[in-house]
Parts: sequence; structure tokens; C-alpha cells
Amino acid sequence: GIFTIDGVFSSQTHRMDLIKTYERDTGNSNENIGHQVTLQLTWNSDHNQFEGKWFVRTSNYRGEGIFELKLDEFSELLIDRLND
Repeated sequence: GIFTIDGVFSSQTHRMDLIKTYERDTGNSNENIGHQVTLQLTWNSDHNQFEGKWFVRTSNYRGEGIFELKLDEFSELLIDRLND
């Protein structure tokens, strides 16, 4: 479904906290109720990706799992510059 993402990134800790908000009745209307997913991620320089967990808490569903955000080469260069 359609979603927006809002959040913060710390260049000191290399952590991201994101909120992914789905637009109701887009994609799978049985699962997409306009809910929010919380993403808590930390940069893993060994794998060149952000890694962490996702969390969902609604009146009908509670869940969590592993989340990986892989970056393209340009984005990796930006992260590397922050590490210098």
C-alpha cells in the first residue's frame, strides 16, 4: 500500500527512528487499516546497511520483527563521510 515515512537520524550514534504510516485502504485492504509501523535502526558498517526491528501495535494486531534497510552506493558514500 501507499505510505509515508517520518523520523530522525543521529550522525553521532548512526541510529534512525522512523514512523511508517500507511494510507488506509491502499494495497491489501484486509491488512492496511491506516496503521503505523515503528522502525528502530542502527547502521552496521560491516554489512553497509541499517539493521534493527519493526513494531506494530493496533487494536487488532501486535507484531514485531527484524528489519534491514539496504542502501545504494551513493547513500553508502554519505554514511562513510559521516564516519570520517
